[in-house]
Amino acid sequence: MNDRTRLGLIGENLGIAVDVLRAHKLRSGLIILGVAIGVASLMGMVSILLGLQESITRDISSSEQTVLQIQKFDFFVGGIDASMLHRKEISVENAQALRDQCPSLQHVVFVVEPQGPPPTLKYKEEKSRMVQVIGTEPSLLYIHSLDLEEGRMFTDEELFHRAKVVVLGHSPRRDLFPSMDPIGKKVRIGNDDFTIVGTFAERKTLFGSMGENFAMIPYTTYMATMWKERDAQVVAASVRPGVPIEVAKDEVIRVMRVQRRLKADQDNDFAVVSSDAALEFIERITGPIAMVLSAISSIALLVGGIGVMNMMLVSVTERTDEIGIRKAVGARRLDIMWQFLIEAGVLTGFGGIVGILTGLGAALGVSSLTGLPASLSPLYIILAVVFSVAIGVFFGIYPAHRASKLQPVSAIGYAK
Repeated sequence: MNDRTRLGLIGENLGIAVDVLRAHKLRSGLIILGVAIGVASLMGMVSILLGLQESITRDISSSEQTVLQIQKFDFFVGGIDASMLHRKEISVENAQALRDQCPSLQHVVFVVEPQGPPPTLKYKEEKSRMVQVIGTEPSLLYIHSLDLEEGRMFTDEELFHRAKVVVLGHSPRRDLFPSMDPIGKKVRIGNDDFTIVGTFAERKTLFGSMGENFAMIPYTTYMATMWKERDAQVVAASVRPGVPIEVAKDEVIRVMRVQRRLKADQDNDFAVVSSDAALEFIERITGPIAMVLSAISSIALLVGGIGVMNMMLVSVTERTDEIGIRKAVGARRLDIMWQFLIEAGVLTGFGGIVGILTGLGAALGVSSLTGLPASLSPLYIILAVVFSVAIGVFFGIYPAHRASKLQPVSAIGYAK
């Protein structure tokens, strides 16, 4: 049989498959519905999960530079045992040593991150949502590629003199000053009044307005007015362009070990975390979640596949006479098998297409209502269609084999 004849038979079988679907609309519709539900749930969940992963990755990678953070613990690797709780805090002196002795680092800043409930900011009768107030240095602006919308960042002189100045994130600026210039106004943070010297531009992040609920003040001011014992002290640093991250890490570890007076046989009592480590952590989390979601969604596909097998077995019984006539006029066993396998594949493939469209529509709907991002590459769409067809072919093998084994005489006799 040449290729042209083989293609003709496949086209003929496709036509027969479509005619069977039209002839048994209700039965075919129920099978398509079962497959579509499985594919839709899988596509919807995978779309949301991929969207979350891409958005988190984009947020972490938003800085144009490679960023290192020196902190007490590495939350991305392993747990925290009792001995780690007694580690010394990262200090301002550590930040200064890294700034002076690490040529691979471009910007180095000391940061105090609050660990308790965030406060609200007040301006006259107006009150903001809860805002994370961070104590830091002016060059943090460059490390995280933050853009100012109004005013300026506080200066090194204001840092030195513990000035009560603040740069507002976009959310508190919008809450407190929706229709006026905030520069020069005073807001109350805790028990103190702070003069607004600048505001940050809006950022498109995964957390929406929640990601804008922050304000920055000089760390010296923070330590004098707001510091609590449980607050985290870290050093943030950007790696100079062209310097390998491992070289920068080794340099930081060497300086920190000298600063912490660690002996050669002692483990590090600090952690150096890179933005790459955060991305790897996200991938480790989303990977198993995707597998679990896929396994749950596959149950619906399995049910749909069983329905396909049942329908095809009924179809074989109903069309015994047709099978007998086709074999009597020269159809081979392989031709009969192909006929029923193609029918099963068309049935589930159509269900897969319906499921993909439904799943993507549901994902976009959830995204518009909740703000959760949704994303799906063409590769996943193609894989979903192929998998749907494969389900039909797999569960259609037994009915197709049973049909191909029928003998022409007995099949025609069965019809009579």
